[in-house]
Amino acid sequence: MQYAWNKFLEVSGSLVNLQDFQNSLKVNQEYSGKLDFSNLKNEINVKNVSFSYGENGILNNINLSIPKNKSVAFVGESGSGKTTLVNLLCGLIPPTSGQILIDDLNLNELNKLQFQQRIGYITQEPVIFNDTIFNNITFWAKRTPENEMRCIEALKKASVYEFVYAQAGKLDTVLGNNGINLSGGQRQRISIARELYKEIDILIMDEATSALDSETERAIQENIDALKGQYTLLTVAHRLSTIRNADTIVLLERGAIKEQGNFSELLERVPKFKKMVQLQEV
Repeated sequence: MQYAWNKFLEVSGSLVNLQDFQNSLKVNQEYSGKLDFSNLKNEINVKNVSFSYGENGILNNINLSIPKNKSVAFVGESGSGKTTLVNLLCGLIPPTSGQILIDDLNLNELNKLQFQQRIGYITQEPVIFNDTIFNNITFWAKRTPENEMRCIEALKKASVYEFVYAQAGKLDTVLGNNGINLSGGQRQRISIARELYKEIDILIMDEATSALDSETERAIQENIDALKGQYTLLTVAHRLSTIRNADTIVLLERGAIKEQGNFSELLERVPKFKKMVQLQEV
């Protein structure tokens, strides 16, 4: 009995830690509303939204309207709150105060999983799996004629169809660990096709082309511009050349919206934006 007790004491600390972890998961479980969400019909409205980490304020009283199938770009200095605002729009974090309305329904009341399934998120460093192109695009969906056609349509929209069908294996071509046998532009196009395969309403690009050379960036940007009117495009950008054709550019400063308008409007009436353009020689 003494031996068994000693063995129990060896692992009792781990058991307590595991129980504490399970309790923490229950207490901090993400809340999801009960209203079904099928697709974005009209617009996204941000009303008096603020967000802070403890006493550290990140966003302050944001008011913004994003109509369906329009392109909106967020620009500003590092730390101005661009990515935080996009994360709020995705439902990844809740606002400290204010409301985010999706077709006049509070985001907190919607089924968050259903809403987020209608969002595509493209980052600066796309993840490519050591698997076939088909599995990279579809996330290992069942190989049916319908899914294959959806995959092909996504490749065409991302302007990577010709590259894929120039390969010997076509959709069965293995891409290698993290796309080692692809160029930066090809990796980014594959990641765009992956998001478009999901049948999304909102496509978010967070510095999606900043790691690419200028020529590849221009080609990717042309692909993205071709998607205008088909999706609600939200772009976080430091390179102002990538958002020249956006319907609305939102200039953030210290967590607040300083100005908004299209590229030519901001260039004409906002000295700070004009200076940013001049510094980048856009």
